[in-house]
Amino acid sequence: MDPTSTITSILPLTTTTTAQAGSVESVAVNMVAKFQDSFGFLVSDELQHNILLIKIFFIIFSIFCLAGIIYLYKKTGYLHLDNLETWDIIRNYKDFGASKIQKQWKKIKQNFEKDDAVYWKVSLLEGEKLIDDILIRMGLGLGTMDDRLERASMEEIPNLQDLVRARSLCQDIARDPDYRLNKEVAENTLGIFEKTLIALQVF
Repeated sequence: MDPTSTITSILPLTTTTTAQAGSVESVAVNMVAKFQDSFGFLVSDELQHNILLIKIFFIIFSIFCLAGIIYLYKKTGYLHLDNLETWDIIRNYKDFGASKIQKQWKKIKQNFEKDDAVYWKVSLLEGEKLIDDILIRMGLGLGTMDDRLERASMEEIPNLQDLVRARSLCQDIARDPDYRLNKEVAENTLGIFEKTLIALQVF
């Protein structure tokens, strides 16, 4: 075969291949350009700045929500309702020194038997404090005894209403050193405390 004719036949093929390669490159460049136009905003500085602000906002918001949950959890005194097993342990007072409570109560009753209104008042105030200590151990929350009584239920303390009245009497005694207390009222109030201890299975 003539070499000249061979070269002549190859040149069109080379030209065609070069043209095709250029065409593919052009298409690739166009695709990249279109991608950048469509999705380039995803990596833009402005968008990243906005995302950072949103992240900071949600972090601060989450912190406030967590703090609010913790505050309400403690304020409402729902710790004692976490689960039935915990409540059963509390009611049995196995971990809260029932023996010690019984000794304290025995001492309170001994003082109450003295024929002196001063001892009756002291006994009632000590009995009130003993009951309040138990309410705290039951997980009825912070605050005053009145706050804890508001959070309690009749299921927990069957004579709750009587206990509220006994608490009111003790407050009157604490505010007024000259408060006139007769023996019958004092005995009824001490009886309320004792019924509460029995209901809470201290005895």
